[in-house]
Amino acid sequence: MSNPSVSSETDTDVGSKKSMSSSSSSSTDDDVSTKIPTIAPKRKALNDEDTCTWYANAICSRPRSCFDCLNVVIPGQDCAVSPRGECMNFYMASSIGGYPMDNFTYCSADDTICSVCRTNWINDYTADIHVSSTAKCVGQSGCICLASCELPNHQDAIVDIWCNPVLNDYLFQVVAGLLFGTIALFVVATILTKRQLARRLRQDVELREARSAARAALRETRRPSASAHLPRLSLSGWAGMREKLVSSEQSRLESGARSTQPALARSSTVPSTTDVEQGDGYRQMSPRENLS
Repeated sequence: MSNPSVSSETDTDVGSKKSMSSSSSSSTDDDVSTKIPTIAPKRKALNDEDTCTWYANAICSRPRSCFDCLNVVIPGQDCAVSPRGECMNFYMASSIGGYPMDNFTYCSADDTICSVCRTNWINDYTADIHVSSTAKCVGQSGCICLASCELPNHQDAIVDIWCNPVLNDYLFQVVAGLLFGTIALFVVATILTKRQLARRLRQDVELREARSAARAALRETRRPSASAHLPRLSLSGWAGMREKLVSSEQSRLESGARSTQPALARSSTVPSTTDVEQGDGYRQMSPRENLS
């Protein structure tokens, strides 16, 4: 089994002393630990649809390797590897620390120093020995390799981090509380808004009715009387007809008076006779006998 000290190396470590002594390309520990990273020429991505974290058309299934993250350029994107082996945008990685592609190069699979570190990390992982996620080795020519990028569960770990977030009980309660609080706030806001709109609509209707009544009253006051538009009746004809009727009535009365006056005169000169009983019969009595 490999020396467990390899898995707990800090950022300045490059491997165990055993691995360093077995490498013919390294002279001393101090020489390796003081290596200055060099930036190898970058290659261009074969698919421009790749992103820093995922290959094209493989979101949540194929995360980009740390080697491609630091060594392959995606047009328009500046990528970096986080200490946990996530390839992400440089601006995201800068807040948690990481290795930007402009300053670092990832070691190739045939790098002798990185190969030894990789073997030790995998052996410790297989033996259930804790491997620090921030363990790093500096290989030949100053390239780097990270334990989090070399472990067998690297891809699954990235998918779980980015696509299958697991909430503990506390976080679940917090998220559930925020969710229910947001829903309750939305419901209350909706009810208040509807009431406010209904009240405003009712006020608008009342205001329109009041304005309509005021305009109608104003029109009534300004409207002239209906009789003002009718032609005035001329009473001259009616007066003439009345006078004519009065005259005709007077004429009729006068003519009637004249026709009755001679009859009265004749009746006064010619006294009427009266029948008087005499014996078994009747005889006419003269006016004089009647007077006596």
